[in-house]
Amino acid sequence: MIFQTLNRNSIIALALMPLLLIGFWMNSFIAVQSPSFPFDQSPMPLWSMVLSVLKGNHFLSSLISMLIALVMMFGVNRVVNKYSLNTGQTTAPGFLFLLLVSAYLMVQKLHPVWFFSPLLLLSVERLFSAYGNRKPMAWCFESTFWLSVGALFFAKGIYFLIFLWMVMFILRLFSLRAILASILGAILPFVLAMGYYYLVGELGWFLDLMIENFISPVAFFSHTIFSQMYNGFIIFLIFISILVVVRILPTLKIISRKHYRIFIWLIVFGVIAALTPYYSLEVVPIMAIGASIVLSRFLNAIRRTFIQDIIIVLLFGGTIAAQFLI
Repeated sequence: MIFQTLNRNSIIALALMPLLLIGFWMNSFIAVQSPSFPFDQSPMPLWSMVLSVLKGNHFLSSLISMLIALVMMFGVNRVVNKYSLNTGQTTAPGFLFLLLVSAYLMVQKLHPVWFFSPLLLLSVERLFSAYGNRKPMAWCFESTFWLSVGALFFAKGIYFLIFLWMVMFILRLFSLRAILASILGAILPFVLAMGYYYLVGELGWFLDLMIENFISPVAFFSHTIFSQMYNGFIIFLIFISILVVVRILPTLKIISRKHYRIFIWLIVFGVIAALTPYYSLEVVPIMAIGASIVLSRFLNAIRRTFIQDIIIVLLFGGTIAAQFLI
């Protein structure tokens, strides 16, 4: 009953999305001293602009991160419904995205990945739109352009260019012209940024800043027993979801199979990144994109309603507990 309520694309479900978001984000507004990511020491240009506007305003920072999370919830739902990745119109992926990003208060805090994530989702969707087009160069250029704009917030986001090339390969957009267009799209925002800093006489400083952000390690979070238990549960759930989705892939349309493979690879790419010292919990909003879509399909594949509700209750309970115990 709980999952079915969240799974319907109805007025009630749409109204619950911002209400639950506010409830899960409330602790972020209160916990002023919660840990933060070390991105503010050497911020990328667009992230530096955000910091200069916020001027340490904790309430405004939490409000902005909450609003971006809401945009991401609707964005994930939009992709699932637009490309028919579920058995019907649904809002479940948005709710699941909320649960996956709400456990850690430090993830809720405003950091550059919150600006990068919607641009990454937009990049993937632009490549989806290019599928079947005989001349996809414009879409490939636009896709990597938005990714590169996101990298001016979160520098290490540029490495997800490899993921976009994987998407192009899966969707059969991989050609010499498409690759060249994607490379041009990726370098254009950085060329424009370098041109600006050259004019103001700070090009050397900007180049040093990019190198520092590209190669500096950020892994600093020490896990507790509860966080290890919570992560183990989430990893197990996502792993089972991937197995179920892979099992039902042959029954889906060819294009739907490709889309699911892409989001599974996004999860894998995020996990690999998180295992390196160059990424930390900031990749949670990125991994949650693919995880929420795959997990939603898994829950829809379960025939017994009470099992669906048990999983949702465990996710809700674990997320709430994590906010106080991690």
